[in-house]
Amino acid sequence: MALSKITNDGVAASGLPAGTVLQVQSTTKTDKFTHSSTTFTTVTGLTVDITPSSTASKILVTINVQGSQDVNANDGFVAIYRDSTPIGVGDTDGNRTRNSFLLQSSAAGWAESGSMTTLDSPSTTSQITYSVKVAAKDAGTVFINRSENNSNATSGAGSMASSITVMEIAG
Repeated sequence: MALSKITNDGVAASGLPAGTVLQVQSTTKTDKFTHSSTTFTTVTGLTVDITPSSTASKILVTINVQGSQDVNANDGFVAIYRDSTPIGVGDTDGNRTRNSFLLQSSAAGWAESGSMTTLDSPSTTSQITYSVKVAAKDAGTVFINRSENNSNATSGAGSMASSITVMEIAG
């Protein structure tokens, strides 16, 4: 086994074994966001930039989203994107919306939590932006970091946070 010496400059990423975590970028959104369209839009504050050190690197993306969809439409779609490309979403199947998971409504207007982890192979050393995007079903509204009714008097309402974390993994 070859020995590596650590210098004042540290160890180059190319000298580390495959599977090593090279860098971590994360952001947490604590304020509210609403979206009332069937077109996916980026949730303000749920994006993170990363510049891979090698084209062989993989990026592990984890999102945790709190929120709800209004009772009238049933489902709020949540998806992970690399720049303008959806990743970690289902295959095209008829007229179904490709997404990572759904935020559903409840008659009581409570919020719920959804999470997803996916391993991406961007094959670039240019900066990439990973983001959480949402779309409403039909004529509904998706609520992030709040319940549908958002009432201080409701036990299902709370002050919530959502997050996105990306990790560069040596290839």
